[in-house]
Amino acid sequence: MIGAARHNIAIRLGARASRRRGLTLVEVLATIVMMAIVLPAAMQGIALCTSSSVVARQRSEAAALAEAKLSELIATGDWQFGALSGEFGEAWPEYRWSGQAGAWAADPTMTELSVRVTWTSRQQERDVVLTTLIFDTESQTDSGL
Repeated sequence: MIGAARHNIAIRLGARASRRRGLTLVEVLATIVMMAIVLPAAMQGIALCTSSSVVARQRSEAAALAEAKLSELIATGDWQFGALSGEFGEAWPEYRWSGQAGAWAADPTMTELSVRVTWTSRQQERDVVLTTLIFDTESQTDSGL
């Protein structure tokens, strides 16, 4: 008798366990609704991160191009008499540069040289500007120092 009672209890417990193995329709629907709410917000966050990374990459490229152009202008001396605008060629078709040289207000023996790199991203004009000071040896000799 005790063996039969144990067998009966085991069968009932087994029947309950087998009923709990799957999901109910309500649980499935609740999961679908929750995913419908969470998934668009997550995708918008991913799109925002991707957009931000593209802008950061472009800004980094523009800064590197500006630094290279600034160094080139100083090394060749083109900032004194050369053209202070142009493009970077086929390798960087979306970037353009322009330069400006002028006396530095704080010290007349120094010349301020700026290079601005511009590009268009998402229908918006963006730019990076790098500036350096160059010692003007001509003004040093002209002033008799």
